[in-house]
Formats: sequence, C-alpha cells, structure tokens
Amino acid sequence: MKYNILSMVLVLSPFLLGMDDGGQGHVARTTLQESQQAMHAKVVLLKREQDFLLFQKVMYAEDSKYLILNITEKTGQLKYKNRVLKDFRFTLLKKAPRNMLQPGRLVLTKKAAEDKDRPALIFGTSLIVQWKRVAVIQREANVSTISLPEKEMRSVFFAVEEGAMAYIVL
Repeated sequence: MKYNILSMVLVLSPFLLGMDDGGQGHVARTTLQESQQAMHAKVVLLKREQDFLLFQKVMYAEDSKYLILNITEKTGQLKYKNRVLKDFRFTLLKKAPRNMLQPGRLVLTKKAAEDKDRPALIFGTSLIVQWKRVAVIQREANVSTISLPEKEMRSVFFAVEEGAMAYIVL
C-alpha cells in the first residue's frame, strides 16, 4: 500500500510541480488586461471610422451639402458629395464645454438670421455655429459654440439648409 501511494506521488509530482507558476500568473494577467484595453480602444476607433465612412456614403447618395468639423484641429469643411467646397478654420469658445461635443452626426435644426449681420446655425442643443464678433445666442448653458470669420460664416450659412447634416470628428 505504501509502495502504491509512493509510486502515485512520484507519477503525479511533475503535474503538481507544473501547477505552481512561480508568480508569473500575475504578470501574465496584467499583460492580458493591457492587451484587452488596447484592443478595446482599437475597436472603438474602428467603429468611429466606420460610422464616419457610412455618413459620407449616405451624404453622397442624398445629394446634399454637409459639414465636417474637426474639433481637435479646429478646422472644418463644407462638402458636397465627395468634393470639398470650402475649407475653414474656427475657434471653439472658451466658455463652451469641450467634453459636450461627442463625435458623430448632428442635424441643423434652425438657421437664425435675426439681423443680416448676425447669422447663426443651430444644431439642436449640441452646437451653435456663428460669426466671431457676435455674442453667443443665449439658448442653454451647455451648448457648445463655434465661431467662424465673417466671410466663411456667410458662405457656410447660405450654402446649407435646415435639415443639413454635420459630422463632429475628434
């Protein structure tokens, strides 16, 4: 009986020794978590790119003008189908909360032209595009505002219609 137990322990000892990883399990676990986070970030980035490409495809099919606004570079484009009609630079007002602007689509809900000198494009409760020297149209405290130079604002204002789309790129 002792011989059988001893022989079983000797036979199973290589397997039992392999169970102790010598503390490498923690390192492997952190490496796996880091790679999962990197993959998750890549998936989010690819989904954003896919959404942008689908947006451009829809705008090409709809035959309408639209805006592309790059918040990080503070540049914008007025586009028709796949052609760039106008490139412009803008400033994001300091009072505007930058984290309120999320990447994605916006719909132009109202073109405000109270005076001929004060045109503004209102994209719901998310964004207002206006001329630099005009005071912010008072809608809500959480509305981000983009200011354009007068020449660019006039050309963008008269080019787009209510219901036009804009895409925010971060």
